[in-house]
Amino acid sequence: MDIISDSETKNNLNELKGFWLHFYLNGEGGEFLDYDLPIPSYLEHYNRGYAVAWCIDGYFGTKEGEKFLNDVIARFLLSFADLSPKRLPYKPNYEKDKKTAHILVKAYSLKSFSRKLKSLPTKKKFTPRRADMFEDFIFWAIKLYAEDLIRDYGIIPYEMLEDFALKTFEHKKDRSTLKAKSKSIWNYYDERNWELPKKKFKQTKGEYKMTRIENMKKINTERAEEKRRKILNAISGMFADDYKKKNGSWHIGKIAKDLNITEKTVKKYLPEQKS
Repeated sequence: MDIISDSETKNNLNELKGFWLHFYLNGEGGEFLDYDLPIPSYLEHYNRGYAVAWCIDGYFGTKEGEKFLNDVIARFLLSFADLSPKRLPYKPNYEKDKKTAHILVKAYSLKSFSRKLKSLPTKKKFTPRRADMFEDFIFWAIKLYAEDLIRDYGIIPYEMLEDFALKTFEHKKDRSTLKAKSKSIWNYYDERNWELPKKKFKQTKGEYKMTRIENMKKINTERAEEKRRKILNAISGMFADDYKKKNGSWHIGKIAKDLNITEKTVKKYLPEQKS
């Protein structure tokens, strides 16, 4: 595999023509390998998570092509649901000073992904809920159905929502209206990373204060663990040698600068070196 150097990267990125499957994953950088997916055309690490993208060689302007593409996107989001995936609907934008960006000048067939990702859930039977209490009954019936699917599966394909709307309400509304309502609801949850609104409940002042304290402790623990993992990833990854001095000791200042954390924190989590 030939990784392009910085002086060549931008031109070669522009050489890749096709549709880009571009995602953000809140992970350590190699989880996509668990599904035996192709080596990414573009990979960029951030302080938290990373962006991964594949250039897809093909035309998806037909109805069948668009359906196949949306199916793969939905299955990707479902497969990596535990990493808070987010689709980035644009081509990666490389800048020369991005030291954590790596490019492989290669485009792939969409079939390379369709055989390896998780399958989409089967259609869920609709159980009527209190949609009749709202003025726009049909909109809320579709919305409540979507929420049921999200609770069960986490992420849903648009086609499943549209299919439900057409089969359930076509005798009451025209197809274009039903499709518009379905698309509006699907976009709403897609933009919110498939998170459902949390139910509100009343707390006493004492309970509220205790909850805040517990949450702060949890957040601080998670932040500390995240920093520890970032440091260990930096000194054990493919660029570990970049952080070593000539005498073999770790370059604490460089690690701190690249990871955007303090030198004190780096010293705290660096494993002791054997003399």
